[in-house]
Amino acid sequence: MHPTLAKVSRTVHWISSALGLASLLFFSVTGITLNHPQWFSATPAEQSEQVVMSAQWLQAFEQADEIAQLDYLAKELDERWGLGLPSNIDSDEFEWVLDYQRPGGLSTVVLALDSGTLSLEQVNDGLVAVINDLHKGRHSGLVWFYLIDITAIICIAFSITGLLLLYVHASKRRSTWPLVTLGTVLPLLLYWIFVP
Repeated sequence: MHPTLAKVSRTVHWISSALGLASLLFFSVTGITLNHPQWFSATPAEQSEQVVMSAQWLQAFEQADEIAQLDYLAKELDERWGLGLPSNIDSDEFEWVLDYQRPGGLSTVVLALDSGTLSLEQVNDGLVAVINDLHKGRHSGLVWFYLIDITAIICIAFSITGLLLLYVHASKRRSTWPLVTLGTVLPLLLYWIFVP
């Protein structure tokens, strides 16, 4: 191998190792928690809160157009619970339902126009559910979506440069290629033999 390529491989390998260490550890740990959910069962924690809106507020809300109604709701939710408007909103002439999906839980706000109540229900499935959802990128937003891609690219760089460095040092370590072959072939054999 050309000395320049070997040097670049070493540099990229240690940089990708440093950058990807925490993320790779996180995704490895959550791989175990996802693969063995029975080890980490938890009872969901549920909380609910309900308030009765004033007749004046309800009258103003019902007389407003849909955009103004969203403004009314946004202001009320922010003042009471520090919530913004979610992307998932359903409404009809009787009620408004706002779903806040997040890793490891769900919050639902319901404005019932007939009873004049505004209610908040929160379900939290625990820390393991949070990290499992983050592993899958479930309800975790655009930034986390790209973090998963970046982590994957870092791991690819780490793997390829690791392979190049194995090639550089293989002459000094006779077990290098047998171990690489074993690590490559064994998962394929296990899949071929045991996976339906």
